[in-house]
Amino acid sequence: MNKKNWSTVLSGLLISSMLLSACGGNNGGTGNQGSGGNATANTGNGEDKGKDKSNGERVVIRSTLYDTEMSAEMIAEFEEEHPNIKIERVEADYNKLMAMMAAGNAPDLIRAAGVTEVPGFVLKDMALDLTEYFEASTVFKQDDFLPIVNQFRFDKTSGEHGKGPIYGFPKDWSPDFTIYYNKKMFEEAGLPLPSSTEPMTWKELIELGKKLTKKNGEKVTQYGLSYYNGNIAAQQDLLNLQLAQIGKSMFSSDMSSADLSAPELQELMKFWADAVKSSVGPSPLHQETDWGGQLFVDNKAAIILAGYWFSGFLKDNQLTKDRLDDFGVAPAPVMENGNRISPSAAGTGAIISSKTKHPDEAWQVFEWFFGGKPAEDRAKAGYGLPAVKTLTELLPKDTPFNKMGYDFVQNELKYSEGYLSYNPYLNYQAVNAIFDKYFTPVYFDKETVENAGKKMTDELNTLITEGKQLIGAK
Repeated sequence: MNKKNWSTVLSGLLISSMLLSACGGNNGGTGNQGSGGNATANTGNGEDKGKDKSNGERVVIRSTLYDTEMSAEMIAEFEEEHPNIKIERVEADYNKLMAMMAAGNAPDLIRAAGVTEVPGFVLKDMALDLTEYFEASTVFKQDDFLPIVNQFRFDKTSGEHGKGPIYGFPKDWSPDFTIYYNKKMFEEAGLPLPSSTEPMTWKELIELGKKLTKKNGEKVTQYGLSYYNGNIAAQQDLLNLQLAQIGKSMFSSDMSSADLSAPELQELMKFWADAVKSSVGPSPLHQETDWGGQLFVDNKAAIILAGYWFSGFLKDNQLTKDRLDDFGVAPAPVMENGNRISPSAAGTGAIISSKTKHPDEAWQVFEWFFGGKPAEDRAKAGYGLPAVKTLTELLPKDTPFNKMGYDFVQNELKYSEGYLSYNPYLNYQAVNAIFDKYFTPVYFDKETVENAGKKMTDELNTLITEGKQLIGAK
């Protein structure tokens, strides 16, 4: 619950109060840093709170976490307990962050999505290896970590995401492909409500969406289906989940190449081309200015694929907070004969910059925000799932709606260990742009799925080669 459309959407949601609470080198500093971004943990267990480690000078730690995540009130509370540390917030999208890194002016704490960004940040030597800090910490207990934490691990030697050193931590997360639905729209259509425990297939979901779609001539007045992070179309999030469920990827195992001409990719892209032409959801054929969540609360979409955080959005939204009984939840869809996987699409948290001049003080801020009172408060608020098992008991379950969400997610967590395959040499937005450029003509019958797949493969491989050259990868 950065980079991708997810960043843009999440920013909008944060403004809507949804989430009150998805270059190497040694720069000196108090830790022992090398070009690989390693550090020796001099603190990391909360025992040095308030101690001055900078010759009497107050250390400034700059963070790109949003003000709705790390509020001014929270910062003031931390600074009162840590008079030697001042926290400053800086605004930095992906492009600005890259410019700051290049200028040697990197923030200390960098907001990052474990699923889509951490491998790329590690390969660019932007992330400090926090393994020794976590091992020394008395706040974090690694046997208490949920699988989502592994999204902040990356093995540079093998290129394996989810294994190796740990570079960050999620502030919260969600199984982001959960089905939220409007009960009244199902009743009006004479359709039974979905099971809250047994998933439907992707094909069943599209067929259900068609039955819930309403049109006035060629104009869609009610979509059967929407997605929080883009169109109901051939796009990387939805394709990556489907591919993960059948044990496939659009990339080679070492991420050095892409192949969208493979039979399974061709079949899936045709699946989404047909879905677009059926008008089941927002798409290039039926463009919308509002994101999927707004369509849902405006009664313009019967179903939305979103995460646990969306229940918080519904509780806060003026259009839905007084009619929460109208909504239900169902598991993420699955591929026929595939594995049931209900993963996060982001896992938003933060890393510590490998360029920080104050790694120990940055860790104190990091440990407090991700393992201290702010983490407890986030869990109690219920705008995302905590990353540790013990805090899940703090999730709200005091109302029927909260209890529904709590019970549902306890079951869905059993299937959250699967990973989506994003390429660390590619920028998320660049991949989106390639799909928009080459696959949109398919929806208008101006191009074939086969030819579009070939063109996308060629351009993706060009960008992968450039991305590897940029960081000196072989």
